[in-house]
Amino acid sequence: MSGNVSQRGPWRALLQRGLDTAADVSDLVARKISAAADPRARLLRRRRRALRWAWIFTAGSVFWGLVTAVLAAWGWFALLLQITGGIAVVEVIPATLLFFRYHWLKAEPLPAQRPVSVRRLPPPGSAARPAMSALGASERGFFSLLGVIERGAMLPSAEIRDLTAAANRTSSAMAATAAEVVSMERAAQHAEPSRAYLVPTINAFTAQLSAGVRQYNEMVTAAAQLVSSVSGDAGVGLAAAQQRCRDELVEATDRLIGWAQAFDELGGLQRR
Repeated sequence: MSGNVSQRGPWRALLQRGLDTAADVSDLVARKISAAADPRARLLRRRRRALRWAWIFTAGSVFWGLVTAVLAAWGWFALLLQITGGIAVVEVIPATLLFFRYHWLKAEPLPAQRPVSVRRLPPPGSAARPAMSALGASERGFFSLLGVIERGAMLPSAEIRDLTAAANRTSSAMAATAAEVVSMERAAQHAEPSRAYLVPTINAFTAQLSAGVRQYNEMVTAAAQLVSSVSGDAGVGLAAAQQRCRDELVEATDRLIGWAQAFDELGGLQRR
């Protein structure tokens, strides 16, 4: 019997390593997809690309201009000078247009910054996994709504930055808490005597995670109501409805920040 157990040990470890490798690969692919779909990162890439090609064409125009000047000083025939000079003039046109494009893109406001990376969910069976899965869906919905709010200028830039900071702070606190829950679950699994002491703490932190998701969803709902209020008929009633939705969004954000602060100060584990 003990021989069968010892034989299963290496296979179980090998299977776990395979699952971890597959998770790492999937996380890498998810990060690449998220970076490609992020409106903020996409706009920054367009800026860099326009500026890079503008300088490339500028360098080409300067190079061919210098070649033309050197050839003219050496007394080369006019046809060659016309060719090299024509190349220099032609490259000035896209360089100028690309510099205009870069300044136009730079004047466009950057969308709100999304979470830095795609977060790995707790392993299947973890008590923290449902809350973190729900948080991921809420985050995607919130930042999509925030993009609509930005493009429609429904809120001042300062308030949008505050909303983004509150969302990111709450997500970071919940991710750190979920990691602690997973660590405690592993400790309880491998050290049976500690299970009786760790399970109540795991349950308490799981309840806090669920409360955080509810608070986050309230903010998402308030943001959706603000977006939907813009589609009404113009008038005093519409302005009042928009102001009411805006106040509700501010209140929901304040409650979310209050939850995060209270959790860090009273219920949170020491962050590493």
